[in-house]
Amino acid sequence: MNTWKPHGPLGQDDKLYFLHIPKTAGTALRTFLESRFAVDEICPYLTTPEIIPHPPSALARYRLFCGHHGMYLPRIIRAEPAIVTVLREPIERCVSHFRHLQATTNDWLHEKVRGKTFEQFVMSEDGVVELLNFQTRFLVNDDLRRDYYGHSVLRQTDLKALEAKYADPSQLVRATALLDRAAFVGVQERFDDGLRLLSYTFGWPPVTTFPKYNTAKVAFDPSGLTPAAMDRLNELTLLDRALYDHARTLFESRLARVTPEAAENAYREAMLARPRLHRVAYGFDQPIFGDNWLTRERPEGQWRRWSGPGTRTTLDLPLATDRPLLLRFFVGAQTPDVMESMRLTVNGVEQEPDWWPMHDPPRAQRTYELVLEPDLLRLNPAYTRLTFDVNRVVVPAEEWPDRTDKRRLALYFFWIEVNPR
Repeated sequence: MNTWKPHGPLGQDDKLYFLHIPKTAGTALRTFLESRFAVDEICPYLTTPEIIPHPPSALARYRLFCGHHGMYLPRIIRAEPAIVTVLREPIERCVSHFRHLQATTNDWLHEKVRGKTFEQFVMSEDGVVELLNFQTRFLVNDDLRRDYYGHSVLRQTDLKALEAKYADPSQLVRATALLDRAAFVGVQERFDDGLRLLSYTFGWPPVTTFPKYNTAKVAFDPSGLTPAAMDRLNELTLLDRALYDHARTLFESRLARVTPEAAENAYREAMLARPRLHRVAYGFDQPIFGDNWLTRERPEGQWRRWSGPGTRTTLDLPLATDRPLLLRFFVGAQTPDVMESMRLTVNGVEQEPDWWPMHDPPRAQRTYELVLEPDLLRLNPAYTRLTFDVNRVVVPAEEWPDRTDKRRLALYFFWIEVNPR
């Protein structure tokens, strides 16, 4: 554990795989990871049935893979990606799994669990097959023929043999070995700290704002289970408990190294290693290096990204510092007052850029232009930081009665360009 070293920046030929164990903070982490890659670098196939029809040559162009592929993925893509995974407290994960089965009408077990209590499910044969050391086997199963999608053929022929297989301690040995060599191991209960460690691991910008992620609306109360059901649940998660404890130990030992200074130094080193640019044509289908950004979107065919949920947003560009550069960007807001309030700071120095409206009569959209002098650029040789501040964020659902969007929105950007003056 003490020999762990952060992976460092991913090279152009490196691949990253978020090995998503079901019901372990998948949507929020996938959204965060996707922000660090260009749209055309992200594999769109999230389940094994979607990805296996494609030949390795067709998958080779992707650099980020996410989904419930278990350890089948390296064989499918014929590559060894850097692995990111997250574990969850085993009993909480089982409860979430059960609730998902009840709510998902197209799942093969939905009809069998509909109308059942969690205790009834835990005590049933289906519960054993579905829950028994689920996290452990998800990190171990790699045989597409015998254990396709984590569901052994023994499910239909020999349940006792299946139980013995899923309870075999050798699975725990293999799963802990995988965690030891994974680039990042997180625990769902420490999601925000996990993003700090993840950013440090790959030399990404230190994180100060965090996305929300799905949580159960009703917390599980174990006191409602009978002693027999609780004993059975503990049996079903015996290896998962040991694996989770190992993951938590790994996580804590690695996180202890992520001081603010260490995180900033890792990021600066990664940015210093990138080529210095005199020209940038940045669209928001590209990876973003900054803080306080929401998910990219594509209204009317053009990629854009909102800043939020806070009022201060940063974007870092590895600009050259040897000559004046002309910065220009197209930005909009929900309301005129937010647009009017926008303030731009470059490397910590507030600027007064020129601007013009995009429409007549004017709307809350503008193009800004500013000359970046070498003395200003040299204030931060590692990267040029653009900071955008506004007076407030707007929640459309609260501002207008006919809107349903509950996001906290500051500004939206379509493009940013830099050219020699």
